[in-house]
This record gives sequence, structure tokens and C-alpha cells, in this order.
Amino acid sequence: MRIGIGGIWHETNSFVPEPTGLAQFRAYQYFAGAELVDALRGTGTELGGALEAVPRAVPLFFGAALPSGPVRRDAFEAMLRDLAVRTRAALPLDGLVLSLHGAMMADGHPDPEAEIVGTLRAIVGPVPIAVTLDYHANPGPALAEAADFLVGYRTYPHSDMAERGAEAAELVLRNPPVAHSLLRLPLLTPPATQEHQAEPMRSILAAADRLRAEPGVWAVSALPGFAYADCDRLGFAVYVAAEARAAERARALAAEVWSRRAAFTAELTDPDDAVREALRERSKGPGSGADSRSGPVVLVDVADNVGGGAPGDGTAVLHALARQGATDAVAVLWDPAAVAAAHASPGERLELRIGGHSADLMGPPITVRGRVDRRGPVTYARTGAYMRGQQVDMGRVAVVETGFGKAVLTENRVAPFDDDHLRAVGIVPEEAAFLVAKGAIAWKSGFGGYARKAVYVGTPGYCPADLARLPYRSRPAPMHPLESVGRDDLPFPLSLPLVEDGH
Repeated sequence: MRIGIGGIWHETNSFVPEPTGLAQFRAYQYFAGAELVDALRGTGTELGGALEAVPRAVPLFFGAALPSGPVRRDAFEAMLRDLAVRTRAALPLDGLVLSLHGAMMADGHPDPEAEIVGTLRAIVGPVPIAVTLDYHANPGPALAEAADFLVGYRTYPHSDMAERGAEAAELVLRNPPVAHSLLRLPLLTPPATQEHQAEPMRSILAAADRLRAEPGVWAVSALPGFAYADCDRLGFAVYVAAEARAAERARALAAEVWSRRAAFTAELTDPDDAVREALRERSKGPGSGADSRSGPVVLVDVADNVGGGAPGDGTAVLHALARQGATDAVAVLWDPAAVAAAHASPGERLELRIGGHSADLMGPPITVRGRVDRRGPVTYARTGAYMRGQQVDMGRVAVVETGFGKAVLTENRVAPFDDDHLRAVGIVPEEAAFLVAKGAIAWKSGFGGYARKAVYVGTPGYCPADLARLPYRSRPAPMHPLESVGRDDLPFPLSLPLVEDGH
């Protein structure tokens, strides 16, 4: 069978002012034709998994950029045009597997993923189309109608992308007759509350697993969504594709989600208090017992989440480390200007003002003085659970020895989805006292196996856990927890008893 594979993937943070252009896609993942196979076969990505399931797949086009601001109209249209042209040239096709994120926002295109599938549907005709979606997708009804199957990630930190790509491909190959139902609840949840192995998602995903095991059920997804994409598709989405009773099953899963809505609450600590707590933990010395860990304390800079589109140059935690006299910390900052200054300056020791350059919100910069290790350009292949085998380009790097520890300054933004980025510049992360992770949950893919403790820090930034701080303009209302949502406000009836908000 001739199964085409491709897609356009982006998680858009509406509140980041800098738009995302074609250059950002070309710098991250931008593959056409045979180079798609060369780049992604054997990787832990959605299309890597699809290639394993369909060895003779027809490669089309795939473009992806790191999460960031809204996608420029010209960039989106150029990539969609390339994907459409290559799809038409590949006809006839027996089906499509598309890797889409589900939370993309593009200037002039209100529902980009639905438009991608609709455009390709008009070209390929009535053949099965399966779409993989990120755990943080915000799928709308147009996408569910245009595609035959939606297959969402089931893990956060994300570690099952290849499996979901293979699942999507197998559904296309099998092409069972289905009815599908996509329901969206008026519920906003911050990423720090969405870990798949913790409550409430553990119980919600277990309920999805039980549905998936029923005869005649082909796909079930529980998608907490991405609260930082300000659009009318916001909310917790559930999706079921089954031979029968898809709507009934989706309502049962939605009821399970709604009954646990109060558990999606993140508790954060002030930066200075967070550092003091980390210092107290380290002062206890090596732990004892079978479950003890002597590794670093992770200070999680939630609002400067690079994996959620934030720039990665916030300095709030660094200032707190300096104020509290902490040492032996490791922090990664996106600061191309400081990297350029470090590489242009002679001598082993420098004084640099680092971080806080992208916006006043992320500063002020912090002055550091110390020995500089200049490296680069630095590239590496991910070896952990997140997109294993994917190539990452850090650009040039400057590692500065500071009073609080090592500041790893990078030319390109680097998300803490692995610990390979630290090892690539000569740092052994297990030996640090403190690690500053600019993320919410995904840092656990890299550091979770040996972290002694995590302290979630309330910092300024574009991904706050307190969603009331965001200047929404386009979201639906009412939405929990920003407003009270009663039974009459729900867009569909639920099949299980409800507890009304406030009761």
C-alpha cells in the first residue's frame, strides 16, 4: 500500500510577542522527500514510528519548530503549499499519516491543523487519514471531521511518540469502519498539573485505557490541552473512534475528567523560598534507604518553560541563587548576545551580563564573572525517552563559572527534554547540587531518574501556572478555574453524576 507521511508541527504560545518564521522551522526540522526518511527513520518521533509500521511509506514533507510565538502567515502557507504539491505528485495514495501538534496558531488561519487535513483531503479523496496529536493539542471539530482517526500522546513527559505514530499507521492500514466523537470541556489546566503518572491524569488515562480495551474501540485520547494558545479551541478534549457508541463513551470519559477538575491545581514556591528549601534539602547530606537519591535538587522554572514557547532567558531563579549564597548550580540560558561576546573576547575570565534580554518580564539581567569555556557549534543526538535519535543544534555555547555555579549560555534555544545537552558541553548533571530546569514536567525525561527532589518555582514568564495572569482575548467563557462553571454551562450532557462548582 502507498501510505503518504508528513505534517506541520508547532505548539504556539500566543503570549510570546516574537512570531515564528520559516527560518525557525528550517533550523529545527524541515524535511522533504527522501531526506524525511533519512532524518526520521529509527527515531522516537511520530513519523519515525510510522516509518517502522509502513516500511515503504511515501515521504512527503515535514516541518517543525520549537514551541514559540504565532506562526507567520507566509511560513504556514509556504509549508502547506509544499505539502500539498508533494501529495498531489505522489498520487495515487491509499492513505495518509500526518504528524500535527494540535495547538498551532498561524496568522490569518484560525484552525491550521484542520486546514492542513482539509487541504490534503481534497487532494487524496476518500482514503483513510490518521493524525497524531500532542498531549497538549487543542483540537477543534473541523479537525475531527476532516480526519478519520486522531491519535494523541498518552505520556507527559512525552515518551510514546513513536508508538503513537505506529498506531496511526496501523489504523490507516486496517481502516476499520468507525464513528468518532470529539468533546471539549470548559476546563483549563496548567502543564505542571498534567503529568501522566500523577493524579489526576493517572486516573483519567486509566479510564481511557479501559475504554480502549473494549471490543470495537479503535482510538481513545484524553488531551489536557495547551492553555497558552489563546483561541476558541481551548479546553480539555476527549476523543473516541469506535464501531459504535463513540459519543456515549466520549461522554463517560469527559465525565471522569470533569469530576477531577479541582485536582488540576499547581502549588508553586517563591524563588527565594524555593532556593532556601533546596539548600535545606542539600544540607541533609546523602539520603538513606532504598528510594533515597543523592543527586541534584531541581528548581523548576515553570513560567520560563522553553517547551511551552517561553524564551528560556528568565533570571528570577538565578538572582535567588545568588542572594541565598547557593553554589554548584547548573542553569541553561538562551543568550546569543552573551555567547557572541564570550566568543569574541580574549582571556579565560570574563564579566558578562546574562539573561533577561527578550523582555522586561524575563529580567533583569544578572552579572556574572568567571572562567569561560567556549564551545561550538554544539550538536548532539537525543539518547533518552524524548524523541530518541533526534538531532539538536545548540549553536555556539559559552559555559561560565559563576558564584552560584555554571551558567550554560546557548546561541539557540534548548529545551530540557534530555540531559544530553549538558553532557555535550562537559557537564555531569548528576554531580550538580542544583539544576535549574526551564520547563514544567518534561524535564523529568532528562533528570527525573536521579533528581533528589524538585521544587516548583513561581517565576514571571510566558507560561505561568496561574492562568488568571494571562491577558486572554479569544478563549471561550466560562472556563474552570477562571470562572464558575455549572451544569447548565456544559456544552453537552455527561453520563455520570456531577459535583457542581462550589458545592
